[in-house]
Amino acid sequence: MGKIVAVTGVNSYFASTVLPKLAADPEVERIVGIDVTGWKGSIDKMDFHRVDVRSKEMFALLKGVDTLYHLAFIVGEIHDKEKTYDININGSKNVFTAAAEGKVRKVIYTSSATAYGARADNPLGIKEDRRLRPNEDSYYSLSKAEVESFVRGFFANHPDILLTVLRAGLCVGPHIDNLFSRFWSRRASIFLWGRHPHLQLIHEEDLGEALYLAMQKDLPGIYNVAADDAVATRWVFEKAGVKLVNLPGRFLKAASNVAFALRLEEVSQGWLSLCEHTIHVNSDKFKKAAGWEPAYSSETAYLHYLAHRDRSKPTSGSQPMMLAGKPK
Repeated sequence: MGKIVAVTGVNSYFASTVLPKLAADPEVERIVGIDVTGWKGSIDKMDFHRVDVRSKEMFALLKGVDTLYHLAFIVGEIHDKEKTYDININGSKNVFTAAAEGKVRKVIYTSSATAYGARADNPLGIKEDRRLRPNEDSYYSLSKAEVESFVRGFFANHPDILLTVLRAGLCVGPHIDNLFSRFWSRRASIFLWGRHPHLQLIHEEDLGEALYLAMQKDLPGIYNVAADDAVATRWVFEKAGVKLVNLPGRFLKAASNVAFALRLEEVSQGWLSLCEHTIHVNSDKFKKAAGWEPAYSSETAYLHYLAHRDRSKPTSGSQPMMLAGKPK
């Protein structure tokens, strides 16, 4: 009898990176897809359920499941912060509790490199044993760190369940459609005066492979997954054809909060704080444990995204300011 694999947030961008691999795997008999929106794909193995991760229905859905991917999370900012917390934190706790009661063998949780926090004193090549210092004004950074804190304690009391946590870099690729791709599609945008951070990316194909390997192999623990290099955030906007207008950070953050409250902008200051300083992680632990190697650098991952964008622009011109490593 084949494996039953459950995926929360099955309509998410992260899920789309691994679903084709699960569908093609002959050892995967059935995929239990869970999301609050209607199923958007067409996979024969899919057993879809339109269910909120906070629902008690999760307990029945996870019975008999071998591997659970918990990918459901509010990424794009919404105005209801209480609901954001309830879904990201309490929803995650509900999913993990249901997994334990249903005797799921393996849980794969996608965290984020943002859990380390965007800090001026961040070293290059942050390793997994570094203390998490999420940005206090970022619901996303805080939520990822809080869920990680919960799972470490919770699954320590359930040693029969193998837990894999992947702290991923910013995912990009031909199919990205989120707040980042919308910012990169503008004619102009505002940015933080005097700040020159770098972005460490991961191509959607590399993320999908990492997620798939986490199911195929037993990889207990916490792992960074990202390209080795990073590219200047300002170069990213330049290559996308976006003109940047620089404003002082304190003023820009205050203005973004007002614009978000008036529904004139889709992010408040928390996302600006995450862009203020570089978060650069070291993925050697996962490479060694899983035999994984990213096929794309941060530069090539971003250029691949641009090449498939509706308003594709030429990729000739200035070279990126490299932070670490070399583009492949």
